[in-house]
Amino acid sequence: MNADGEGAPTMTTITPRKRSRTTSRRSTRIGFWLVAAVYAVAMMGGTLPIPLYRFWSASMHFGAFGTTAIFAVYAFGVLVSLLVFATLSDELGRRPVLIGALIVLGISTAVFLVAGDLTGLLIARFVFGLAAGVITATANAALAELARKDKPQAPSTMSTVANMGGLGLGSVAAGTVARFFSDPTHEVFWWYLIVLGLAVIAVMAVPETVKRETGLRLEIRRPSLPGGHDRRMFLGILGLVLAAFAVNGIFSSLVPAFVQNRLHIDDALASAALVSIVFFAALLAQVLPHPRIADGPLAGPVILIAGSIVFETGVLVGSLPLFVVGTVVAGAGVGLVFGRGIGMTQHLADPERRADMVATYFLAAYIGSTVHARSRHLESDPRHHGVDAHPVRRHRRHHRDRQRSRRLPSPPIANPHPRKASI
Repeated sequence: MNADGEGAPTMTTITPRKRSRTTSRRSTRIGFWLVAAVYAVAMMGGTLPIPLYRFWSASMHFGAFGTTAIFAVYAFGVLVSLLVFATLSDELGRRPVLIGALIVLGISTAVFLVAGDLTGLLIARFVFGLAAGVITATANAALAELARKDKPQAPSTMSTVANMGGLGLGSVAAGTVARFFSDPTHEVFWWYLIVLGLAVIAVMAVPETVKRETGLRLEIRRPSLPGGHDRRMFLGILGLVLAAFAVNGIFSSLVPAFVQNRLHIDDALASAALVSIVFFAALLAQVLPHPRIADGPLAGPVILIAGSIVFETGVLVGSLPLFVVGTVVAGAGVGLVFGRGIGMTQHLADPERRADMVATYFLAAYIGSTVHARSRHLESDPRHHGVDAHPVRRHRRHHRDRQRSRRLPSPPIANPHPRKASI
């Protein structure tokens, strides 16, 4: 080192680099958790309306067809999004796309608040589906890029936890509001708007993992598939996740009718709690310790099939214990299938087009969930179960009949010895 201190700049450049590397590592870890939380918030919105359909159908005067249309238009919105918009984050970056999609979710939530008829609900649900598809592909890609390299299973585990946990929390949250508040169809969405605002703030703190490209291309894309032997394996993964989400959809549609018509429980929170079982079981299947054999390719499908059989048996015979056991087992199968599938998808994906491959995976999943809409229609149609499809109306009519019977005077008792009429 000379007298004028030429070595001083060397000392000052080394220290900031170390700090910058540490800060970057810390911000990446925090960003991983923030993206997972935002993903869960978006998934919550997918099940928020389930406990509210009974209130909407009564106030807006629509029946089974309207409910079926609402379910179907959401799935259609997600499918359109996965085909057209899901790869935007590969070109524009993860953070701006997440923020934009959250804003669209907020717009959809506002439409729910002002909706006065079935048309308003359909518009709100379709717009929500568009944003949900974008967030699903973007968040899963971001989780893979922000995860620690020494924990390769972390992205798939966290994706399952955020997806299934968010779906379960959404139903329970809406059911709780419906149980304890006077205007659930509005209060639920006011609370959700606040949560979305917090989610936007959280995304702003997430480090960007994609270098932006100069151009923007919007086109209907073909599903992205890997080549060679990987393609056959990936197609098998798509078939399994399609079946798993079909079970999720059928379950979500059967629970409200089962609780109301077979168990005669007219309580929104009870229905919501039972709906959430399958999602929380899927979550626990990923986070709880389990035998190594459960990580094999056949474990998830076998458990899923076994649980579905028990679940359907419980529905047919009207047994709540069988229903709950089957739900837990099937949910565990869903979690194993989903977790292994998303992990393999992220492993096979091209790092430069990660969201593209993830979008293909969820495209198959949401195609499976469209089964849900048809089964909802069958369960809502009184011709298929022989009882009044509207539990609130049935309960009120029964109560009114009992009150009327109490108010009616007793018929006069005939005199066994009538006196003869005098002439």
